[in-house]
Amino acid sequence: MNTGSLKILVIRFSSLGDIILMLPLLNRLRAGFPNSRIDLATKEKYSGLFDENRNINGIHTLTSGGFFELLSLRKTIIKNNYDIILDAHNVIRSNFLYHTISANKKVQIRKDQIKKGLLIKYKHSFYKEYKSQREKYLELAELLGASSREDEQNNLHLPLKAIQKADILIQLPNFENRELIAVAPGARWDTKKWPEERFRDLVVELGKRNFAIVLVGGQEERALTGRIAEATQYPVVNTAGKLTILETGAILKKCRILVTNDSALLHLSEQVETPVAALFGPTVKAFGYYPSMKESAAIEVELDCRPCSRSGSSICPLGTKECLTSIGVANVLEVIESIIGGNVDSR
Repeated sequence: MNTGSLKILVIRFSSLGDIILMLPLLNRLRAGFPNSRIDLATKEKYSGLFDENRNINGIHTLTSGGFFELLSLRKTIIKNNYDIILDAHNVIRSNFLYHTISANKKVQIRKDQIKKGLLIKYKHSFYKEYKSQREKYLELAELLGASSREDEQNNLHLPLKAIQKADILIQLPNFENRELIAVAPGARWDTKKWPEERFRDLVVELGKRNFAIVLVGGQEERALTGRIAEATQYPVVNTAGKLTILETGAILKKCRILVTNDSALLHLSEQVETPVAALFGPTVKAFGYYPSMKESAAIEVELDCRPCSRSGSSICPLGTKECLTSIGVANVLEVIESIIGGNVDSR
């Protein structure tokens, strides 16, 4: 294939964590096709992640994702006459576009839903090897001939205005001479959430050890983070619901570590090179969403009931949430110490 000036469309509508994990794919495509136009089709609510992104030329968005809106998007895509269509989602909406629009070259991500289902039901792995979701996305670039390069960068681009907003939020008198630790107590599913009281106690313990805490999350976590902030007398700033995703990324970049549930912020933190201590309950490494930085760590306990779902669910099948409740504050402090170095307990 001529790798000169091409028009490439990447499709990934959701979710935020997956779109963040797809950023290295876009970097790889730009490195492999430096003179080409690369556009993205995604949900409108995620488009802000690509503000000033050098790898993307344009974005097509869906708001509701309804059928007539999808038809309108299809019409727009056809008018653009793309040379390459890359479906990084492989769901009903993306399949509709992928299979009904012509292009010189088309590639689509492969899913392992059957293996996941068997692992959940029978607790037996049929995987020969585990590949992270990030690796699966990068394989799509390789199918197009865009291989890895020693000098390629996989980090999230943070606009200056996002960095400046983060600077303002942490310029507090009681934050002076304290290292920052970010804490993200939220998650999409309740089964993925370490208990609120554990996060509260962790924040108190970190405050005792002379750390300043930055609570991060979306608007839906605002009440949760507010309760945690009110429970400690130590320096805490609650940014949940106040920042864009890029501003949150800028905050995370200033922190030594993020303590988080299995959520999108795990992947955002690693994209800005801040390691994570991530609590995992209903899901397992085989599903592809564990931390990827060598400095990061997954915190989990081995139980016969794990995994119990592909991406979390509304209730624990056993009603115990033992996979997370059996993890204590002391366990998390120990992992934090191992990541940032030094003795956390001696502060």
